[in-house]
Amino acid sequence: MKFNQFRLIFFLSTVILLSSCLGTTTTTVVSTDASFVSLTFATNDSIPYLSTAVFTLGNNNSVTNVDSLPYKTRVDSVYPTFKFVTSAAAVLYFPSGYKYRKDSALITGTDTIDFRQTIRVRNWATDLKTHLEYYITTNVHKVDPEKYNWTKVSDNLNSINATSQKTVVLNNEMFYYSNDGTNAYVYTSINGTNWNQATVTGLPVNTPLTDMMQFNGKLYLTRDGYNIYSSSDGLTWTKNIASAFTFKSLLYILNGQLWAVVQSANDGSYHFSNSSDGVIWSMTTGTIPDNFPVSDFASVTYNSATGQPKVLVLGGYSSTGNTLKNNWSSEDGVYWVDFSTENHTLDTLAIGASVIAYDNKLFVFGMRNDNGYNHYKVSLDEGLSWQIPDTLRNKLPSDYLAKPRSYQSAVVFNPKTYDKVNSSVLQSEILNSNRIFIVGGKYGLNNYSDIYTGKLNRLNFLRQVPTLYVNK
Repeated sequence: MKFNQFRLIFFLSTVILLSSCLGTTTTTVVSTDASFVSLTFATNDSIPYLSTAVFTLGNNNSVTNVDSLPYKTRVDSVYPTFKFVTSAAAVLYFPSGYKYRKDSALITGTDTIDFRQTIRVRNWATDLKTHLEYYITTNVHKVDPEKYNWTKVSDNLNSINATSQKTVVLNNEMFYYSNDGTNAYVYTSINGTNWNQATVTGLPVNTPLTDMMQFNGKLYLTRDGYNIYSSSDGLTWTKNIASAFTFKSLLYILNGQLWAVVQSANDGSYHFSNSSDGVIWSMTTGTIPDNFPVSDFASVTYNSATGQPKVLVLGGYSSTGNTLKNNWSSEDGVYWVDFSTENHTLDTLAIGASVIAYDNKLFVFGMRNDNGYNHYKVSLDEGLSWQIPDTLRNKLPSDYLAKPRSYQSAVVFNPKTYDKVNSSVLQSEILNSNRIFIVGGKYGLNNYSDIYTGKLNRLNFLRQVPTLYVNK
């Protein structure tokens, strides 16, 4: 790594001398082009990702890898290979106070270089006069991409002694509903942090809110006999009547249809029913499977690894009032597979769990029946098996864990903020999107309206390179 100005002068002089000794009959081709072409790093056993760094030339002769190297990748001892259009000699210049005794070094291809700070490189073209300088910056992720950061947003959104509550997303806005059997309340937020109380009309005050869901730009709610309620703005609700059967609960959205569990007016049997507009409903001929929930369950619709829409329904009460721990999966809403008959890793869930799809995983939030502890598990195989998340990378806040609960709402929120001048997505949208919000819940006589938010670090990155990381 030793280098000084004398060595460079000697090197260039030697090149000139050799060129002059070729004689008058030999034509020596020289160039004035000292332009940068590429930079690559050699991979070694201790630093396996170095070769994935792709460097590109930017403004002001800056050279950098736009896709950062994985978290904790060492770049303090790197074998670099520079390519220029032509090069008689190239020299690296180090920042003051760097680890090397010398402030510069001739690029030989055999020395290791510390790229933890920006380094200047000067290249001489083969005319031995023309030179260009470039500034090399090596980007390495400074945070663990697979770590979830959880924070508390609010201790207490309101002091209502709610008998039921639910948080949903409509038109890029979150709505937190609650009722106390006498009045209905709603709070709204466009960012999940600042909430405002609004006036709600037409929403029944004596109906559980647990099966409220958004479908085709409207919110829907049932569990009130023949009535189904809908709202396009979340504030004004209207009632429709379907007299052919009794609604027990709304289930999920799948393949462009809103699905529900209904009870036949003829013989009291339970069936699936679906609607494409929330007004006209069709009842399936076959009855629901045994041990399929009709209330207080958790459900989520997501895309499988092949892009096929699927739905998962777990927990809840059966039509006979039994507590269920079944875990049902379907691709069409008619044919169902009970994962719990083959795999018992989901374990017993309390009534009123919440499940979301996030980062190609499924997360369930609830409470174990047998010990009163918070229940938080993740599935990497579309709901077949479940495990406790890596507590070093994904642990809920301690004050949340200290308050066992069910009937909390878990939603994934993506607020939309655009740069109206440039018609582009703002950086703030990247930071605020893909956030998990956990709102409220209850345990015995304790009703909570606190709010927590969490997000996977990797989803903050402007560019995604998921193949470099192992999901856990």
